Amino acid sequence: MTVMNETLTILSPVPDRPAEAAAGPAAGCGLPDRVRVGLLSNGKPNTPHLLAGILEVLGADPRFVPSVRERKESASRPADQAVLDRLAAGSDLVVGATAD
Repeated sequence: MTVMNETLTILSPVPDRPAEAAAGPAAGCGLPDRVRVGLLSNGKPNTPHLLAGILEVLGADPRFVPSVRERKESASRPADQAVLDRLAAGSDLVVGATAD
């Protein structure tokens, strides 16, 4: 008989920040002290859940500010140029996500 464990463990790939990292971004990274984060969904059903989790982790760090949220019309096609333009204009960093 197989018994399923009802506990789900989620591991974060985000390392603990050393004290010296709290002073600001790494030298030479080219990012401002407050990074505007854009989010791009590929339009698949679970992508909003994935992006919400990413936003929760980044939101806990005062260096990151959510700025632009966009969604592609189709996962199988590139984003429209207008979508890319809005992301580029309003973000220092863009997270693209896909989740079935």
